[in-house]
Amino acid sequence: MKRDAPSFAALRIFAVAAQRQSFRDAGQALGLTPSAVSHQVRAVEDWVGAPLFLRQVRQVRLTPLGETLSERLSQAFFDIDTALGQARRQSVSTRLRIAALPLFTNVWLVPRLARFEALHPDLSLSIDTDARVVDLEKGEADIAIRNVAAVTTGLFGHKLLDLRATPLCTPQMAETVQVPQDLARATLIDLSVGRAGWPEWFEGVDCPRLKPARTLTFDNVPSAIDAAAQGRGVLLGLLPLVLDAPNASQLAAPLQHPPVDAGAYFVVCRKADRANATVQAFMTWLIREMKADVVRLRRLERERLK
Repeated sequence: MKRDAPSFAALRIFAVAAQRQSFRDAGQALGLTPSAVSHQVRAVEDWVGAPLFLRQVRQVRLTPLGETLSERLSQAFFDIDTALGQARRQSVSTRLRIAALPLFTNVWLVPRLARFEALHPDLSLSIDTDARVVDLEKGEADIAIRNVAAVTTGLFGHKLLDLRATPLCTPQMAETVQVPQDLARATLIDLSVGRAGWPEWFEGVDCPRLKPARTLTFDNVPSAIDAAAQGRGVLLGLLPLVLDAPNASQLAAPLQHPPVDAGAYFVVCRKADRANATVQAFMTWLIREMKADVVRLRRLERERLK
């Protein structure tokens, strides 16, 4: 009955020993003792039925049969390594799914995407700007950019930018809003998704019971900014990023009250994806871009709110 062929490990050990013409050097390369290398080579020789090495004092050299087997195994292992490498490259995702908040996407991310695409021309991005919190653990996206107080347990994240909230409106409307209590007579522009917004701000300025005359609610920040710029009401803007919005130049901060902390933008992913080359490439690029832009954003905030 034909015996099973030598193990893959034994063949690898033989190939390394044949390449180095030394059991000791092969052992150092493989993390094995010379005796262990010799044992595995002997197993291959026993199966072949003939010596593959001529063993001499402190030296070994291949027999003609050993040379032939070594050449063929070297080619076989090269083919295996090549095939595995090709399979790995093909399995690396060329499409990255990102869930990002509308304000962040429209006023900051989109104007900079060309730089990322230039660095990674083979990578396609799919960006979801729905303000709902996608479930990364269920695979609804690969990366999310969120306005939160801290990273959700079970995810890996990095803070991009601290946020502060302050009322914004047209200069004409600002003349009627001098103190927080004046907002009780104004239309407050609100959002139907995301953080609580106005209630948190009222709490932060010690007016927790203040109620507006009316509210105008939108499901996305860009529309809310447009409405505020058209004089439809007072918007609670997230500084400093809101100041980059196209219509933000038409808005003023009516109150002298310091802005209220409003969480931060974080970029997050599944912990298991931290080593994913595609995810890592985008997160590294994003963090670097924001770090380079923070000084400009803070200067813009100081200039607009002084």
